[in-house]
Amino acid sequence: MSAKKLKFEKIKSHSDIEKVYNYDVEVFTETPDFDWTLDSIKDEVKDGWQLYAVTLGEEIVAAAFMKEEGGALLTKNTPIKMIYQGNGYSHRIKDFFEDMAKEKKTPKVFHYCSSHNFRMIALNESHGYERTPKTFDGLKYMTEWEKPIKVARSKS
Repeated sequence: MSAKKLKFEKIKSHSDIEKVYNYDVEVFTETPDFDWTLDSIKDEVKDGWQLYAVTLGEEIVAAAFMKEEGGALLTKNTPIKMIYQGNGYSHRIKDFFEDMAKEKKTPKVFHYCSSHNFRMIALNESHGYERTPKTFDGLKYMTEWEKPIKVARSKS
């Protein structure tokens, strides 16, 4: 399983959104920080979030969301499919977000997850993110994590 390379495929069509939604619905129906329905995913995309299918070969193993806003890169992702957990793929998703921030020259990454997601909290901390005091109306379990990114200055 871990010999395959993790890829990030930007989702561009409604049929691809449906593929991401259908890849393993049961995994995400109990996620307290995100309502995993086709309509909610489409709403996220309409709200400016870019959706990525995180794949191993032909199989989608997670979904990642990214959005530029206020000079920062906002990020969130679903858990890795259970059978693939423990292979470092969550770290690769973090690396992807941080690489995208560098590429987009955004000096901060904000990551959003549930305060009940202890694996993601530990992952955030291991990657140098710090929890912010921000609260969210209607989403009492949502937490925001911030990490400064060293952005290469362009040569003039």
